[in-house]
Amino acid sequence: MNEKMSIYETILKQREDDSSLPYTFQDPQLAGREDTLFILMTDGISFTQKEEIALQCCQIIKEMLIRQTDTAYNKIQPFLKQYPMRLFFIELKERLKALLEEELIDSQELYKLGMRLVKTSTSPEEVKLGIMILGLYPNDLTMKVLRTLGFHSDYTVYAAESIRQSATKENQFLFELLQNTDGYGRLAALFLVKAVSDEQKEWIINHAIKSDFLSSIYVNVALQKADIRHYLLYSPITAENYRHSMYVLAYREPTDEGQLADDILLFMRKIVDAREFATSFIEQAGLVMIWLQVIDSWKRDYAYLEKQLDKTEQLSDYWDQRFNNYEEMIRMIEVFLNKPKWQHVALQELKVAKETDFLIVSVLQFLEMKPEMADFMPRLAANPLGLNLLDFFLANNPLYYFEEVCYYLTNLLSDHVFDLPFKFEEEIEKESRDLFKLNIWMETLFKTMLEKDLFALEWCLDALNYYHPKMRRLALQALRKYQDLWEEEDVADALESLFEFEENKRNIRILRRLLKKEDDSNKEKINLPLPYIISEPALTDKKLLDTYIAGMTYRDLSIVEELIKRGKILQLVREKDNEFDRYAIGITMDDGYLIGYVPKADNRVLATLLDSNEKLYALVETDALEADETMISIYLRKTIEGPLKDRALSRDNIVAFPSKK
Repeated sequence: MNEKMSIYETILKQREDDSSLPYTFQDPQLAGREDTLFILMTDGISFTQKEEIALQCCQIIKEMLIRQTDTAYNKIQPFLKQYPMRLFFIELKERLKALLEEELIDSQELYKLGMRLVKTSTSPEEVKLGIMILGLYPNDLTMKVLRTLGFHSDYTVYAAESIRQSATKENQFLFELLQNTDGYGRLAALFLVKAVSDEQKEWIINHAIKSDFLSSIYVNVALQKADIRHYLLYSPITAENYRHSMYVLAYREPTDEGQLADDILLFMRKIVDAREFATSFIEQAGLVMIWLQVIDSWKRDYAYLEKQLDKTEQLSDYWDQRFNNYEEMIRMIEVFLNKPKWQHVALQELKVAKETDFLIVSVLQFLEMKPEMADFMPRLAANPLGLNLLDFFLANNPLYYFEEVCYYLTNLLSDHVFDLPFKFEEEIEKESRDLFKLNIWMETLFKTMLEKDLFALEWCLDALNYYHPKMRRLALQALRKYQDLWEEEDVADALESLFEFEENKRNIRILRRLLKKEDDSNKEKINLPLPYIISEPALTDKKLLDTYIAGMTYRDLSIVEELIKRGKILQLVREKDNEFDRYAIGITMDDGYLIGYVPKADNRVLATLLDSNEKLYALVETDALEADETMISIYLRKTIEGPLKDRALSRDNIVAFPSKK
């Protein structure tokens, strides 16, 4: 088919040079990624479409078998380019199997075609087709070929699926793939294998779920398997298996419900009781993740019981014991990790960067540590635009890291980034592109300026030359907010230059105001002092009413419009000296910037609550900021001293919720 070395021959040659397994000549972060994630994580196309494509493919295969000419063979490559194998490979195998059973195609010729495709083709899609054909013939030779190809992550999922319900030792073959693949190939094998023997269970927990970049997915796929789950949860905890168990808990993702199942809670309790086995970062991280999940489950249990129990009902022994368990686990973890050695362990992890950014950030927040920016450099070198690190720097500790982040990005980015052609439509970059993450970093940097009293003039001026219109707008909004901090001669030329080229209407509006081409003197910029700030909703908060934000037309919203989206929490503050309304309740940002008021028709009862020292907040319910059309829901923050504090309880065991750090 081609004088170039085939894919199969290339793998054999590379394996001669390095026979170690998993294959070192593949990129584990890329090989098989697209196909494996599409096959395992999406529904794909409709069943009707799959069947139709499989039918067309079989017609081409029949023609190849009957005519055996170059003209017939040349039809398959463009077909597979239009319809990649990942779309229909299972339906194709089932159709081929049915055609063989009905003797509508020649079995020997089909086998030869499969061998020809896998051994001589330079096209990955043709090799995948050959793999699916050979899976219908599970003899020693084909299994050898399938192993050679299946150990490469580009083909693992096809090798695994090709022999399903065909080979007598199917599960053994899947486990062999699992042991000898990496990255997305291992994910495919892990997804399909049945871990029924103790050897398989132990190997999966001790080895298969360990990864530099897929740990969380591996762990959660493994935990979906009943055999793995039972083996893990009900095995005795020993010094030898403690670290492996902690790895699972560190990377385990909670369920959507958030409440811990009884078996998981019991397992966590056994792990916490055996905490003296903990010596390394992964065990420290596992304890922190237990701590976080126990707090969430505790709060959800409270919310559930408050809805279920009436005022006089007693707490059952089951719930009594569960709440006791929560309290004891929280305290044991806090006391155990509140030792100087654990700060040293966390700093060492920063330097060697073995585990994920998410875990180190969670541990740093638990320990309330703010390491120097230099300590993050090994981790940033491996993942320069890591989003979990961004959250730690600017979402959680902006006052400490803002200037450091500005300096870091300045040194990281090439000047060419600001020479990209302007765009005027607000498109989102593909997640696979570096610009996607860079845009998130820049957006967060500017929103930090807008939400906090932090300003970097040079970054604002640089961003006026950035290709993406949203970043230009955020920079303009920051310049408008901090207009008193810069001199007109320092900024005017940059604004005038942008005004000549800008086509984005929202950006032009802000530019006109900054250049004083539009009179906005009737727009007020007011900050109100806040007695408290509510930063996130709680399960126990009580919704009081739905309403809208009044008086927005009188406010300068150009500074904050990008910050107010559905789900945003806004602060409510009494304005007792308001000359127009003695029940006035201002609606503000976290820094007290006034954006409007609670309508008069709704504010009297709410004002009484605020005057009685109750805490209220508003939650934005619309997708964009529109004057007098921005809908909000108003909530009462219930003071929680512990689950069911005011209920008639069977025992005096309820304590205050610990707060997440």
